[in-house]
Amino acid sequence: MKKKISIIRTLILVTLSVTMLISCGKEDEQAVVEQLRPVRTMLLLPVDAARVHEFTAVVDASQKADLSFKVSGQLAEFFVKQGDRVVKGDVIARLDDTDISIQLNEARALYEKARSEYTRGRALIKKNYISKVDFGKLKASYNAAQAQLEGAKNNLRYTELIASFDGVIAKTYTERFQEISAKSAIVRLHDISKIKLLVDIPESIMIRLNKDNQQSRVIAVFNSIPEQSFQLTFSEVTTLADEVTKTYQVIFLMDTPKNYTILPGMTAVVSAELNIDSATAPSFYLPTNIVLKQGETHYVFVLTKVAEGKGKITKKVITIGEITPLGIEIFSGLEQGELVVTAGMSKILDGMMVKF
Repeated sequence: MKKKISIIRTLILVTLSVTMLISCGKEDEQAVVEQLRPVRTMLLLPVDAARVHEFTAVVDASQKADLSFKVSGQLAEFFVKQGDRVVKGDVIARLDDTDISIQLNEARALYEKARSEYTRGRALIKKNYISKVDFGKLKASYNAAQAQLEGAKNNLRYTELIASFDGVIAKTYTERFQEISAKSAIVRLHDISKIKLLVDIPESIMIRLNKDNQQSRVIAVFNSIPEQSFQLTFSEVTTLADEVTKTYQVIFLMDTPKNYTILPGMTAVVSAELNIDSATAPSFYLPTNIVLKQGETHYVFVLTKVAEGKGKITKKVITIGEITPLGIEIFSGLEQGELVVTAGMSKILDGMMVKF
């Protein structure tokens, strides 16, 4: 009887030991899985050379000018205020012309005297009553007096500030009764019958624009009126890059909408399906933070799936280009459909198994 009890106890202990070993094995296997580093990935998709590009644009007047007087004086009358519309030829402001009128009267008197002496000299020179030298002096005095008179007349006209084109008074720089120096800006005049949109294009895109084919439709959308888009037409492009941003400014024009007030300084989003030469376009764009550098070499980590939620890390050297609004350009080293690691790069190494 005692022997049977001993055998039963032994079987129970063996069974418990086996159960504990199986449990420990499962826990160890779970621990191994849990120790895999977690990462995030993105799927590489091909670059569409003809896709729509978006750029931020700044609104500007189609024509603008700071208007100023050509003579100095006290500002006697100011006929406009900011926001007023004016027509070409309208008087915007007028200087006190008292002193200039006196100068004009003096110039006119000198001119009349010089003209009388010159007329008399022409009669005398015919009869040889005066020398050619004396007649030359009379003629020179007459010409100088005539020029002085014309200058005085111009100065009187210059006491009125005239609108040089149809537009809106965007800004006034002074007030009535102030002393004005010649060529000091009095008002800024904007022509907003058409609107300019200034767009800065990165050199990485500009250099690959296909000039043989016409670019497609370009539209602008304003944040305050997102339900409506406005057709743009190309106007001009700078051929000199900005020294700081290394961008080229492209100018588009649009008609001023009747139902909305769009003023210089506002911003819009310009969308254009640019015709980019695919032969020189990058293969992919990647976020700049996932491209790593070792010495002069740039690389990324790529994940190869080996099981559900589990993959192997491979380090791949890549060739990069410029940093653009779309990301950093990738020209070689990667293939379409690969999974590139976007988070957790600092904790992984080439050949490591990870979960994703």
